[in-house]
Amino acid sequence: MANFFKLKKTLPPDEISMFCEQVALILKSGIQLHDGMDTLCEGIEDEKAKKIFSEVSEVVSETGSLHKGLETVGIFPEYMVNMVLIGEEAGKLEEVMESLSLYYENENTIKKSIYTAISYPILLVCMMAVVLTVLITRVMPLFEEIFKNLGTEMSGTGKMIMGFGINFGKITLIVIVAVLVIALLIYLIVAFTGNGHKVREVVQKLPFLKKLNKTITSARLSSVLAMMLSSGLELEKALELAPGVVSDRLTKQKLKDCSVMVQEGTSFVEAITKIKVFPALHTRMINVGFKAGQLDGVMKRLSKLYEDEVNDEIAKVVSFIEPTMVAFLSVIIGGILISIMLPLASIMSSIG
Repeated sequence: MANFFKLKKTLPPDEISMFCEQVALILKSGIQLHDGMDTLCEGIEDEKAKKIFSEVSEVVSETGSLHKGLETVGIFPEYMVNMVLIGEEAGKLEEVMESLSLYYENENTIKKSIYTAISYPILLVCMMAVVLTVLITRVMPLFEEIFKNLGTEMSGTGKMIMGFGINFGKITLIVIVAVLVIALLIYLIVAFTGNGHKVREVVQKLPFLKKLNKTITSARLSSVLAMMLSSGLELEKALELAPGVVSDRLTKQKLKDCSVMVQEGTSFVEAITKIKVFPALHTRMINVGFKAGQLDGVMKRLSKLYEDEVNDEIAKVVSFIEPTMVAFLSVIIGGILISIMLPLASIMSSIG
């Protein structure tokens, strides 16, 4: 814990995972939460971080609510804060903290996998941008100078070939620089403006991520509904809290509409069918579970199905990134080779 927490707008997944694990241990040991938070703060050496977590501890002591403490400091993800609220309402905070610890540990592993897949290719792209810049500004003029020293006039075909090679190199360089600038701008927006959620919304609409985002939303929803219903929480209250765990704004609004419909007398199955947050097959499973009084069991089963599907989709996305980067690098290498070989070919043809 000594140098574990750092002052950031949002804690990274590995630090969140450890924090959740420590809170779960505190709850499991039977220690009062506010006493446990005081003990946790004592192990933090960073003064700014210690001040923030002391504030969490103070709010927990005053209100008895970890959710209010986390919400006050504002350095925890919205999903985590809302899950803690649900855990407190359902009387299953220890279970929720253990689940969150595993969730963010898994998220950290995925981020590392993606970082490993793209970091080396990005470094190569930067190096190739430098190579292309040198070719265009230094080597190409040298080719032209060599040709002039030959004392002959370049043929029309030779001029066309050399011009195409030079222009192809310039276009390739422009594409590389544009990609790097866009990546840098996205990083700056996420890191310093607090609009990372807007960037995520745009990214989640990409064709190969749409299905993954929808499956994650369904997994979160079914998991929290199973937990709340199994704890004895009323269905109306569970639906009222459910929108807090989904990040997709459209789904969030659908859940709010579902909650309103149920409060106005519409049956849960009819309401959940209308909003279409689950596939038709799973909606029929929910219908059977609801009529049999086993809705929490059905939601738990669906949660497991979606969890397995999420893992499969994430593996597909990670495996998609690496070949895409390799293909992009191949185009760049082709641009460099064309930029060099075509001018050389034009010179050789003129000499011949």
